[in-house]
Amino acid sequence: MKRQRKVLIFLSIFITILMTGCANYRELETLAVVTGTAFDKGSDGTGYHLTFEILGQSGGGGAQGPAVKSQLIESDGNTIFDAVRNALKKSDKKLYYGDCKTVIISNELAREGIAPVLDWLNRDSEPRITIDLFISKEKTAKEVIEQKSLNNPITSYALSNIDKNNPKFLSKTAYVQLYQANNMLGGEGTSLILPALDIANNQNDKITELGGTAVFKKDKLLGYLGSDESKYLVFIKNQVTSGLLIINMESASPGISLEIIDSKTKVTPILTGKLPEMKIEIKMQVALGEMQTSADLNTESGIKKIEEKASATIEANIKQLITKVQREYDSDIFGFGSAIYKNNPDYWKKIKPQWDSLFQSLHIDVSAEVEIINTGLSKSKVKVGG
Repeated sequence: MKRQRKVLIFLSIFITILMTGCANYRELETLAVVTGTAFDKGSDGTGYHLTFEILGQSGGGGAQGPAVKSQLIESDGNTIFDAVRNALKKSDKKLYYGDCKTVIISNELAREGIAPVLDWLNRDSEPRITIDLFISKEKTAKEVIEQKSLNNPITSYALSNIDKNNPKFLSKTAYVQLYQANNMLGGEGTSLILPALDIANNQNDKITELGGTAVFKKDKLLGYLGSDESKYLVFIKNQVTSGLLIINMESASPGISLEIIDSKTKVTPILTGKLPEMKIEIKMQVALGEMQTSADLNTESGIKKIEEKASATIEANIKQLITKVQREYDSDIFGFGSAIYKNNPDYWKKIKPQWDSLFQSLHIDVSAEVEIINTGLSKSKVKVGG
């Protein structure tokens, strides 16, 4: 009797699994899988114009089956949700956001405020909090999502992969997902930053590439930092895991390439004086990857000179970046206020109402220490005979 009961229970579970699988399969056939979305203002200046990249299949593909492709669906609405639902006027399948990797917001829309976009993404049950967020530096976000990528038939997936590879190999802009944007907007003493995209020439084609960092005050876009400036922003925020540091030992020299092996940044608030100050300490280990200079620096003293020059380069560029942001944007994208809040919440509570003015004149001490731990396989500079 017990054995029969066990068999019945097993069969019930097995049949339930089979039925669930079939139901999901049938439901999937009725859905249009959204891989990415571009958010623009409506054509008449009101409402929203959305461009969805939808996953699809082509008839080809050979022995490996149908080839993957994508198509675009455009929709307008008075609100974002209205525009999403209005896509059903053009698509016989309901849009499914569970696999959406990329959201691109237009420059125009971002300058008015991205809170409505984030509000819908957070409220709807389908979008994941790990969606990659971007700002389009072009006239519209639609232009960006329309561009085809070099190696991936799905543009949104390609942009997501480029975004993920940036901290691994470049560190030339911030890597921000939806939940991180939520934390920056709702956090104490820090301003929002998002990676920016623009369209570049590639032989006879146009492709989308990372184009620095978008700077915000609250949820409104103020402007942009270039790729090189963004690299030093990422240094300050202790988010550098790899990339290159290029230095010039001589004014006419193309430069020396140092590959970053490890980088650690410590930001310490100094709260003992009348006004708060910040201390930034950077310690970095690098490998000598390329040396284009007339001097042979592959000696102990030569390596020391490169280390000193690299340290001075980092210090100078970080100071220059901080001064620019203080004067042009007055937006604490570095998180100095957050560092004060974590160090001394009571002190932060007292100065928070005046933080905008305090940030503009905040004194920051910067020190960098670069150590070359690998000079590569070549032990001497390539010599060209006369």
